Formats: sequence, C-alpha cells, structure tokens
Amino acid sequence: MRLPEAMDDTVGDLLNLRGVRLTQATKIVETVGFRCLGIAEKIPGIEEESGSSVHVWHIPKAILSVSVAEAERWLVDAPSGAHWILSEREFEDQASNLLSSELKIELWSPETLSRWIGEAVLRGDLHAHIPETTVSENPIEEANTVEEPDQLVILPAIVDLDEWCIQRGLEFVDSNPILLQARIWNISGVLVSPEGDREEGNWKVLEDPWADRLESYDTGEILKNSPNLRIIKAVENKWLSDSDLRVMLVGILETRRQKQEETVDGSSVRSTMLERWAFDSNGAILEEIPSAIPGWLLDHGGGIELLHSRNGRTYEINSFGGP
Repeated sequence: MRLPEAMDDTVGDLLNLRGVRLTQATKIVETVGFRCLGIAEKIPGIEEESGSSVHVWHIPKAILSVSVAEAERWLVDAPSGAHWILSEREFEDQASNLLSSELKIELWSPETLSRWIGEAVLRGDLHAHIPETTVSENPIEEANTVEEPDQLVILPAIVDLDEWCIQRGLEFVDSNPILLQARIWNISGVLVSPEGDREEGNWKVLEDPWADRLESYDTGEILKNSPNLRIIKAVENKWLSDSDLRVMLVGILETRRQKQEETVDGSSVRSTMLERWAFDSNGAILEEIPSAIPGWLLDHGGGIELLHSRNGRTYEINSFGGP
C-alpha cells in the first residue's frame, strides 16, 4: 500500500527542508493501518544512536482510534532500530503508552502533526494545496473561498499558535492553516497645511474586514515564499464603501508638524506649536491590492473556530460544506 500522494509530498518537503532525504525501505512487513514512507537519516528531536537510520511511518485517517491490538501487531512486524510515527488518528491511552514506552519510537499525534505542517505553511517553508470549500461563520454571516490572485500580498503571522494554545490551556487542538481575505490600498494624494500649502505623497493602508480595522501598512511586512492555501472570503457588507473609506483615511493619514515661522529679519524658525496637515481624501487616487492574512481553523472539541494570526481573536464557524 502507498501513502496518498499529497501527504507523501508534504512530509517529504518538510524533511527536505531539514536536510533529510527518504530512501525506500525494503523487507518491510505491511501492518494494517501503518504505512512506511521510507528510511531517513537522523531526524532532529529523535533520540537515537549516532549514524543510525530512522524508519518514517504514517497512520492515515480513520474513524476509530489506534487500538492496543494494532500497536502490538506493529511492534511485532516493525524492523529493529529507530522509528518516527506520524499519525492522523488518535490513540487509545494504552496504545499510546505502549508505543511511547519504546525508547526508539517517536510518536506524533494528530495535533502535533497538523501543527507542524501548519506552522511550516504559514512560515512560507511549505506550499499546501487545499481543496476549495464554502464556509459559514459568525459574526461574518457568509464566507466563501476564492481563487488566489497572481499578485496576492500575504502578511506574516504575528500570533504564535503554540503560545496561543498554551496561554488558553488548550492541549489538544486540530489546526488547519488558511488565509483570510483582506485589501491593501495604494493611495496617491495630497496633504494640505492650514495655510493651504500642498504636499503630494503616497501611502499604503491595510483594510482588515475580520477585525473591522483600517491601519497603515508597512511595505516590509510581506510573507516570503507565500503559501498556496484556501482563502476565506469575507461577505460584502464587511468591506468599507468608497465614501466611508475616504472619511476614515482622513484620520489615519493626517499628520501634525512643527509650524515654520518667520522672524523680524526674515529668517525661518520652527515654532513650538504643531499644525495639522489634513489629508485631501476627495482628490485621492485609491488602488486596491489583493492581500490575505494567515489564520487557522481550530477544532479543540468545543466546535470549529477561526483564529486570526494578526490580532489573536477567534471567530465562530457554524458549518462546513456547500451552501
């Protein structure tokens, strides 16, 4: 039996990033539920004798947890040496204890496996391809997937998923990385002083419909090696209208500067007073740049939530599947 190609590629890519190559394993006795991906060199984090190799195994998804009988059967059939088991199934407590008691077995649960893959994707180390899906969520009533534009700008995550879970006492979380649709506005306009002096400028502003927020955007904030993930689209009524956007830009882009005053002899000096340079929003040119914010779909036993990687807030998701 062979591992589904998507998972095979995912694990292979992650191992390649660590400088580890998988070679084909021979004389392997196939155990139901356990699939051998190959033999790798020493893998960081797995205790083993220097120079020894590691058999890498995958347990695909299934309805039931891995039982003690399955674990015992695999232990009988498995070759000697070190092993790394990546499981998409939960383990019965006794089965987990049995496998963990073996000194040369590294056992990864579904939570550990999904978090490892998700973090690699959001760092841009790994490109994941996820089938399109439609999502309904609250408080944003409807959310649909969209195709990723060619010039999509993806912002880096601020929230660390592991730390976020630890702070909330969440030990078992099934996390899947996704992207949240956003917009970056490239703005060309003019600042006007109280005396009517005009100064042209260019700004970039991020519109985040999930956080109901409009904020200045640093062009250095961009995720390299952008992941190809499912993009969740916010409903239309969460986006700012052109008129509302221009009103809000006034407060964001206006600035205060020290006033220049002339002395009696005609020289110019800076006043201690600040004057307001207003942003002329009516005459500004606004260019939309498609963008996205990383996030995760979390399942911690109490329902599915969407975690925003920039503000650390969660949003409830009622259901999956088509409308």
